[in-house]
Amino acid sequence: MKTVSDDLYRLIKNLTRSEKGYFKKFAAKNAAGSKQNYLVLFDAIDNMDSYDEDILRKKLKNEPLIKQLAVYKVYLFNLILKSLQQYGAVDNSTTRVKDMIDNAKMLESKAMYREALRLLKKAKEICYKYKKHSQLLEILIAERNIMVVLPDKNILENRKKVYEEELQLANEIKKYFEYSWLADQILIFVEQKGDFTAESREKEITRILSHPYLADEANADDYIFKNYYYHSYLFYHLSKNNLQGMHEILGKELELQENYRHFIEDNPKNYITTIVNYLLSANLLKKRDDVNKGIIKLNAARKKFRDKVSLSLQLHILIHTLNAEMMVYRNNADLKRGRLTVKKIEAAINEHKHDFPAQVKVSLLSNAACFCFIDEKYDQALSLTNMVMNETSINFKSDVNFFVRLLQILIHIELENYDLLEYLVDSTYKYFKEKNEIFKAESALFDFFRKAIKLRKDELPEAFKELGYKFKKLSDAHTQNILALFDFNIWIESKIQNKRLSEVIKEKAS
Repeated sequence: MKTVSDDLYRLIKNLTRSEKGYFKKFAAKNAAGSKQNYLVLFDAIDNMDSYDEDILRKKLKNEPLIKQLAVYKVYLFNLILKSLQQYGAVDNSTTRVKDMIDNAKMLESKAMYREALRLLKKAKEICYKYKKHSQLLEILIAERNIMVVLPDKNILENRKKVYEEELQLANEIKKYFEYSWLADQILIFVEQKGDFTAESREKEITRILSHPYLADEANADDYIFKNYYYHSYLFYHLSKNNLQGMHEILGKELELQENYRHFIEDNPKNYITTIVNYLLSANLLKKRDDVNKGIIKLNAARKKFRDKVSLSLQLHILIHTLNAEMMVYRNNADLKRGRLTVKKIEAAINEHKHDFPAQVKVSLLSNAACFCFIDEKYDQALSLTNMVMNETSINFKSDVNFFVRLLQILIHIELENYDLLEYLVDSTYKYFKEKNEIFKAESALFDFFRKAIKLRKDELPEAFKELGYKFKKLSDAHTQNILALFDFNIWIESKIQNKRLSEVIKEKAS
C-alpha cells in the first residue's frame, strides 16, 4: 500500500504550472499556522526527481517543521486538494457556468436581483455557445424565480420571453434526445449483434437509418446534431466493415470540429479521439497524405494543450499520440521515425509509471516490441515483452498478453536460441491451453514451432511455406484479430523470400 508521503509527491508532480502557481497564492491566504512551512515543504518535494523520505529529511533538517513532518505532509496534501477545488481542476464552460449560477443565487439571496440577472445573462450566452442544455434550463428557472419577486413594470413581457425560451429549449432537447437515441441504437446493435451482413440485421439498421433525422443530413442543423449524425454512420460503416466509409466520415467529423474550434478548446478529448481514429483508418487504407496530416494534428494538439489541461487529459493525448505514431511506423517499417517513437514511449512510461493504467502501458510496450522485432533489435524487443509479462497479472486476460508470448517465441527463433525454444514452446502452449486460447491460428503456429526446433537451417524454408499455406486458409474472426496485432503472413513471407521483414513490409505498403 502506498504511503501518504508517496501520494503527496505524486500529487505535487502531477500539478500543472498554473495549478502550482495558484496553490502558492492559495496557501498564503488559507494555510493555518506558519504559512511559510507549507511552501518550504512544497518546494522541497517539488524539486525531487523521485521521492525519498531520508533525502527529504536531510533537506529540511534546519527547518522548524522537521519535528512534525508527518503532520505537515498530511495537511499539505489536503491543502492542495482544497486549492484544486477552488481553482477548478478542469476549467471549461461547464465549470464557468456553474460558478456563475452559484454566484447569481448568492446575489439573489442578498436581494441583489438585477446583479444576479446580469450574471445569469452572461452564463446563458456561454450555454448557447457550447450547447449546455441542462445548465441553460437551470438558468431559465433561476431567471423566472427572480422575475416573480422583482418589481418591474415589464414583468409580463419579460416573463413571456423566458417562457418562449423554455419552449424553444424543450424542443431542442427533444431533438437532442432523438438523435442520441438513434445513435445509441446503432451503437448497441453493432456491439451486441456484430455485423449487419445478415438480412434480418440489415432490416434493423435500415429501419433506424430511415428516420428523417438520419435519412437527410440537412436535418442535422446544429453542431451537436451533426456529431450524432456522423457517429451513427460511422458505426454503420463499421458494421459493414467499410473502412473507406469510416475514413470519410471521420474526415467530416474532423472538419466539423475544426469549424467549431471553441468546442475543441472546451473538450479536447473528443477532438483527439477523432484524429487518432482518422489516422489509424488512413494507415490501414495506405493513405499516406492523410496519415501524415493526422500525425501533424496530433502533435500540434499535444503542444497546444500541454500544461493547459488536467494531467489525465495530457496523458490521454500523449498515449494516443505515441500509440498511433508507433502503429503507423510499424505498418510502414519507417525505422528512423519508429526508433525515436520507441525512445519516447520508454521515456513516457518511466516518467509516468504510476499514472498509466496497466492496459495502456501493455498496449504501448507491445506496440514498441513489435516495432523492435521488425527493426531486428531483438534484445530490445525481448526486454519490452518481458516488461509486458511483468505488468500483466494472472487475472489480466488480454489479447495482447497472449500475443506477446507468441512474439517472444518469434524473437528466440530469430536469435536461434534453440536450446531455450523447446522449453519456451512447451510452457507457452501449456499456458494457452489452461486459458482455453488454442484456436486454429495458435495450433498452426505451435505445430510449426515444434517442427522448427528439430529442423536443419536448410529445411526451414519448406516449413515456412507449409505454415504460410495454413495461415492463408484461415479466415475466421479470431485469426483476423491476431493478424491485427501482428501480421504473421508478412513475417512468413519474409522467411520464404529470405528477405528482411522491414523490406517486405515496405514493399507491401508501397
